[in-house]
Formats: sequence, structure tokens, C-alpha cells
Amino acid sequence: MFEEAKPIWIESKKKDYNKLCGFLLKFNKAEASEYTLNVAAADCYQCYLNGAFLLAGPARCAKGFFRMDSIDFGSKLQEGENILVFLVASYGVNTFQYADNDGFLQAEVLCGGKPLTCTDKYTLAFDVPAHTQKTLRYSFQRAFTEVWKLDKNYTEMLSGERIRNVREAVVLPERKILPRASRIPHFERKEGCIVGSGTALSGQEFDDTPVLSGPAFLEPRREFKAFARSRLECDLYAELRGQKLISFDYEVNRGDLEDGSFQLFDFKVNGCGFLSLELTAYTDCTLYVIFDEILTDSDVDPFRLNCINCVKFVCKEGEYRAISLEPYVFRYAKIFCSEGKARIRNFSIREVANPAAAEKHFVSEDPKISRLYAAALNTFKYNCVDILMDCPSRERAGWLCDGYFTGRAERVITGRNDTEHDFLENFLLPKKTDHLPKGMLPMCYPSEHSDGNFIPNWAMWFVLELDRYFSETGDCDLVARAKSRIYALFTYFAPFENEYGLLEKLPGWVFIEWSKAAEFTNDVNYPTNMLYALCLQKAGELYGDPALCEKAESLRETIRKLSYNGEFFADHAVRQDGKLVQCRDTSEVCQYYAFFTETATPDSYPSLWEKLVTDFGPDRKKTNRYPAVCFANAFIGNYLRLILLERNGRKGQLLEEISDYFLYMAEKTETLWENDTDFASCNHGFASYVVSWIDEQAENKQERSQ
Repeated sequence: MFEEAKPIWIESKKKDYNKLCGFLLKFNKAEASEYTLNVAAADCYQCYLNGAFLLAGPARCAKGFFRMDSIDFGSKLQEGENILVFLVASYGVNTFQYADNDGFLQAEVLCGGKPLTCTDKYTLAFDVPAHTQKTLRYSFQRAFTEVWKLDKNYTEMLSGERIRNVREAVVLPERKILPRASRIPHFERKEGCIVGSGTALSGQEFDDTPVLSGPAFLEPRREFKAFARSRLECDLYAELRGQKLISFDYEVNRGDLEDGSFQLFDFKVNGCGFLSLELTAYTDCTLYVIFDEILTDSDVDPFRLNCINCVKFVCKEGEYRAISLEPYVFRYAKIFCSEGKARIRNFSIREVANPAAAEKHFVSEDPKISRLYAAALNTFKYNCVDILMDCPSRERAGWLCDGYFTGRAERVITGRNDTEHDFLENFLLPKKTDHLPKGMLPMCYPSEHSDGNFIPNWAMWFVLELDRYFSETGDCDLVARAKSRIYALFTYFAPFENEYGLLEKLPGWVFIEWSKAAEFTNDVNYPTNMLYALCLQKAGELYGDPALCEKAESLRETIRKLSYNGEFFADHAVRQDGKLVQCRDTSEVCQYYAFFTETATPDSYPSLWEKLVTDFGPDRKKTNRYPAVCFANAFIGNYLRLILLERNGRKGQLLEEISDYFLYMAEKTETLWENDTDFASCNHGFASYVVSWIDEQAENKQERSQ
């Protein structure tokens, strides 16, 4: 893959958390016009050419494997000497976003296909003192909050004009390098506009009222790596809690920022990218860039997503262009100056987006459908970058189940499954996965699950996604490589099959969807077993194994006998005195699982199907029909419902319900959400599946007109 470059890192006697290292390469432009930059790194990198942002990456891969980014950048070179500066972060902690690899950089410049310069021969290595190392984790799923100290050394470092803190670089053993199938992202800049300003106090006392929920991430523990709060250089959680809003005026811009003032920016679209600031610090000053996808009580709540949505800049007097190391998600951002005086000359987001979205054009006669399509396209472009992500905000993780839906959107939008190929391949590359039972697949990957948590249902969705991927690509190689992993998965499940052949008391996090159905998973969960039957069937078809198909149909027949109560499919059964007893708990999503997995069909259960298509759907929360049946949520019940409408030819109803389910999301954030409320992520990859329904309707209409 690399012509000449070897991996390097700064020599260190210990593995530090949150280590940011810098590397500089110089070369002279020759007559040739073909210049290629090849880069691989861990965990993440940014590359600057002559002081200007050029590239960021890499495409994430399985633990111990690394994908190479490659770009043609001859048109960006200047005559004479050119300088490349790389910033490479090695976090050294368990996250959902990255596999825990040792840090390295491997890079080279090719001129006309021949090596011109490379890391192990011509690199200047250095520490990055502008980066504060000992900070809080950003979220349970991601690495560290960013705190930057800006002075003239920072500016000189990015341009390569002057490098301090030079360190010795060491050549490392060869890395396992793989090609990147997914396209290099677009890094377009989108500017925000000021929509208000106000004042606030900092350093105020605050009570112990919890503002973060979910898994704790402020303190380390055995299975969770972090800096102890007593060792921090900056505690952003405490600093943000100590800020109190005093006044706020919409559409008022007070000009310069100074002690205790802030400006509120609206970027119109709930986008994802690097925070990019151009500012003048008239005096030494401290700025907090606080951001979120929505406004909460007319303000920006940095803790709404159970993250610390803030990047802090401590600035010496001077002029700066600063950019965050990691991408973040927001529509609204507030820049608060707690001390000093500064002017924000430009505030933008440098998007990290799939370039195919800019090449896709769709306009409907119905403006609602056009807006929904645009929102789905926005959702896709931020979540289908190097892998298929659930959300680009609190996790940036490659979740199974989510990938099934986003992968379909990629096919519709791009005509290919390149990112999905890399996403699926990542699960197949390691011979074993740390902390998980033998045969089980991670619930998301590449990631580290030191607590041993996994979702057995999501491993089944891997099989379903592989089957859908194969039907769209014909990629026999990936299917063949997956065979041993899939059969190992069935070996894992076998001991949990009870006397009926049903999976019972599965360990891990048995997850159905974000609704009350999540409470009905003890003992024998029928949606899980419905999914298991479909998983067996698809594996049997992929590998020509009739025994798996027969087992699937036998399991479906058992579920029909034990779960159906004459009106609905019940969600679960529990053991009482050694006997399996059906519970009365019934959810809407369980019915959709039944039809999605072919446990039920409209012909075999006509009465239930008629109820679902006429009495259920987006209006049921108003009509409250069948109140004993728990409501479904966006992820994934509402999407399963819409898939069923599509399968069964109910095209008009499908488009109406798409609008009813999702238009209010598009109107609020120009993206589509994880839930049917804005409680959690408002930019969730699976939701981009909406483009497939709209595209198909447009194609059908065009065919009819012809």
C-alpha cells in the first residue's frame, strides 16, 4: 500500500492518555503535476498544507488494522517549498469511536508515482503544548474534551514556520494496512449567523442536581479509562455548571465579546464537522464554544446529550485561526467570553460529509417530500463517512442494526456500497474480540467494550445486513469470509435454546427498540426469536444450508403457537414453576417484528394486518386505539412499519405516513432523529433510509408517465 513510508511515533517510556503529537514534512514542488499524499494513523489525524487545513482521517478499521487515505493534492501546492504538518491524537482509552491502538503516523508524498518524502526519513516530530492533555472525557462513548491554549506558537506550529518542543521520532514495526473503499469526505466550510447575544456569569456555585444521565464518565473505574478529576488541568463540567445566564436578546449583536458576554449562532442545519474560529483577541481572553442540536429554553444546553458539548480556547493577545481536533454536531452554538476581550471574525463548521450527497439532486412536486428528502440526505452525509455510524455526535460509533438501514440509503444515493463494505469487513478482520463471549459479535465496532456489554440481537442484524448487502452487490468474497463467524454465532446461541427451540434468558443487553417493549425482554422474548428465525433463514440461503432454513420455519411455527393470543402477538413469556407462561404485555413493535421477519403475513393474519394498517400509525397517539398495546418509537418500530407498507404495495399511505412521522423533525433541525422526540440524537444515520422510499416512489411515477 505504501511505496516507502514506515510508521513512526514520538519516543515515550509510557502510554499516556490523550496524547497529541505533531509531525512536519517539507518538500519542494518539481515540474510534475501528479502529487499524491498517502496517510494512515491512529487514532485520528489532521493534516495542514502551508498552514491551511488539507485533510483529516483516517477511515477507521478493526483493531490492529489500518486503512490508508490517499488524495491527489498537486493543485494545492505552491511553487518551491511546501510544508505538511500532521496532528495525530492517540487517546489510549476504551471508546465506542475507536479501537484502542498504539499511536502512529505513516505518511508519504509521491511525485509522479515515485516517493518524494516520507515519515521515517524526513520527519520533524514535536509535542503540541497548545493542547491540554488532562481533561474530562467528552462522553461515555467518545474520548476527551478539547481545551486549547492559543498563542503565537500555535499559529507558527500549524504553518510550520517555527517548531518548538522537538522530540525524537522512532520507527515502529510494520502496520497491517488496508485500502479505503469509502470516499474521502468533503470538508466544506459552512458559516453560522449571529441570532442573538447576552450576558452570563462564570465561577458561580452550583448544587449537586444531576444534569448527566446514563453511564458515568466523569471519573475513571476499572473498566473505564479516564483521568481522575483530582488530576485534571481543566474540569469543563464544573466550569460549565458554574456559568449562569443573566440576559439574552434575540437578533441583537453586541459586537465585540468581553467579560461575561456571549453571542448565539445558528447554522440553519444540524450539521457535523470541526469547529473553526477566526478571531482577534484584543487582550488575553477565555472563550467557551458551547453547542447543541436544538435550543433548550432558548439557550444551548451542553449536557442534553449526556456529553460535554464544549470546546474551550484560552487565548493570548493576537490573531488566530483555530479548529477543533474532533468533529462535533450542532445547529446552534454559543461563544461565551468569561474574561478578556475578543472579536469573532468568522465562525464556521468545516463539515465532515460524504461527497455523494452533494451530487444527489431531488425535487418533488410536493414541497413536504422535497424537504423530507433533503433532511434524510443531510442525515446520510454526516453518518456515512468512513463507516456507517449511528450518530455523529455523542458516539460516532459503527452500530449493527443501524447499519442495515444506513447501508440501504448508501446504495440508493451512491449506487454503491463502499462504506458499507468497510463497515462490515471491520467486524470480520479480528480473529477474536476482547471482552466478549466466544462467537458473539460486538454491538458496535471498531470500539472497545471493556465492561463486556453486547447486544445479542444486533449480531443477528449483522446477518440480515450481510444478506441485503449481497443482494445489492453480489460480493461473494465478503459473504465467504463471514461464514465461519456466522456459524460461530449460531454455536454461541445453541445453549440458550429451550425445549421449544426458543432462545431463553439470553445474556447481554437484549434490545428491541427505544420503547416500553424494552421492558419485556426477560426469559423468552418473542421479537428476539422472530429475528433469530429470519437470521437463520438468511444464513441458510446465503450458504445453501437447508437445515438452517428448516430450523427457521420450525421456530416460526412455534412462535405462532405460543406468542399469538388471538388478537396480537405477545412480547414475552416467563418461567413459572418450570413452565413457560405467556405474558399479557403487548407492544406495537412486536407486531411489526412478526410481519418483518415473515413469522406472520397479511394472508395468514388478515385481521391483525388490517388493524395495523388502519388503526395504527402516526395518528394512534391522538386516537389512542388499543391503549393496552405499547406505542412504537422511531428506532426501529416506525421504520419497520413503513417497510411493511412498502412491501405490501401501500404506496400512497407510505408517503403520507413518512410526512406525518418525520416532517416536524426536518422543519426543526433539517435532519432526522433517533426517537420520535428530540430527547436524544437529532441526527441519526438509520433515519436516512427515508431516501429509499421517496426515490422508489419517484422512479415508479416516472415509469408510469413513460
